[in-house]
Amino acid sequence: MENLRYGFTTGTCAAGAARAAAQGLTTDTGSIPDSVEVITPSGIPARLEVLEKRLKPGLFAQSAVRKDAGDDPDVTHGCLIFARVEPCPGKGVIINGGEGVGRVTRPGLRVPPGEAAINPVPRTMIRDSVSGFMGRDTGLKVTISVPGGRKIAEKTFNPRLGILDGISIIGTTGVVKPMSLESLKASLVCALDVARAMGHETVILVPGNLGEKAVLRTFKVPTEQIVQISNFLGFGLAEAGERGFSRIILAGHPGKLAKLIRGDLDTHSMKSPPAMDVVVKILEENGLEESIIRIIKDSPTVEGIIQQLKRNDKLFMMDDIADMIGDKARGFLGPEVDVGVVLFDMQMDVTGISKGATDWQKSLQTT
Repeated sequence: MENLRYGFTTGTCAAGAARAAAQGLTTDTGSIPDSVEVITPSGIPARLEVLEKRLKPGLFAQSAVRKDAGDDPDVTHGCLIFARVEPCPGKGVIINGGEGVGRVTRPGLRVPPGEAAINPVPRTMIRDSVSGFMGRDTGLKVTISVPGGRKIAEKTFNPRLGILDGISIIGTTGVVKPMSLESLKASLVCALDVARAMGHETVILVPGNLGEKAVLRTFKVPTEQIVQISNFLGFGLAEAGERGFSRIILAGHPGKLAKLIRGDLDTHSMKSPPAMDVVVKILEENGLEESIIRIIKDSPTVEGIIQQLKRNDKLFMMDDIADMIGDKARGFLGPEVDVGVVLFDMQMDVTGISKGATDWQKSLQTT
C-alpha cells in the first residue's frame, strides 16, 4: 500500500473550484487563479490546478478542477468538477447542485430528500473555501456541476440509493486512499440505512447481481429492500443486525453462501476456498446415495453439484443446506433476529429454501 498514490475526493475538487471562482469574482485581480490550495479535513493540503475559467465581473465566475483519484479504481477519476459562484442577497453561502450532480429522493442518507447529493463534509469545505471572499452585505451562491455525471452515476450505487441524475459530491477526509474495498463497504452501509429509513423490517442481503435479479424475478419486493454485500458476508450481517432489522434474508448462489457453514465471513476466493467440500459433506451425512456422492465429488463447482441433484430428483436436499446457512447466520447475529435463506442456481431458479425463508415467502403472499 505504501507505493500507491493518494488522490483527492470530489468534495475537495468542488471546494477548490469554488475557491478559485470566488477569488476571481470578488478580488481586485480581475482573474481566476491558475491553481489553489485547499486544506483537507485530514490536514493534508491539496494543490489543485484550475481549469475551464470563465469570469463576468460582478455577475459570476466559473472554474473547474479535474478529479484525480490517485491509484484508487474510482469511476469519477478524470472528470471535471465545476463550481459557479454568483453574488446573492444575504450574508451566507448557498450551495446547490447543477448538471451531473445527483438529487436525493429517499430518506436515510446524510442529505435529506430533495437536496443535491453534496454530503455534509464537502458542503462545509465549499463554504469554508468561499466565505472569506464574501462582501459585508452580500452572500454567495455556489453551484456545483459535473458534465457527464449522469452517465458516470450509472456505474455507482447511486441509482440503488435513490440518488438520481448524477454523482454524489462526497468525502469525509478530502483524500482518496486506494482502498476500494472500504468504498464498497461504505456503499453497503448506505444501502442498509436507506432500506431502514424506508420503513422495511426485512432486508435481503445478496452477494451480487445474480442474487438480486433472482430475488426480483421470484419475489414481489422493492429494489431498495435488496442490498448487495459482495464478499462481505460477516460485515453485511453485522451491519444489518445493528440497524435493527427484525428479519434478514440471505439470498444467492450456494457457492458463496454455503461458505458461512464453514465459518467464513469473507467469501473472497483468496480468503475462502470453494464450498464443494461443505456441500458434499452435508449431502453425505444426510443420506444421499453413494452412487450420486461419487459423481458429485468429481464436480469442480457447486453449480455442478446442483445440476446432478436435479438430474437425480434430489434437489430437495438443498433445503437442508439453506437451513444450516440460516442457523450459522442466526448464531452470528443472535436469537432476536429471524433469518431466512433462499438459494438459487445460475439460471436463477430456486434450488433451496430454509424454513425461515418459507415463512417470509408466506408473509409476502398475504400482504
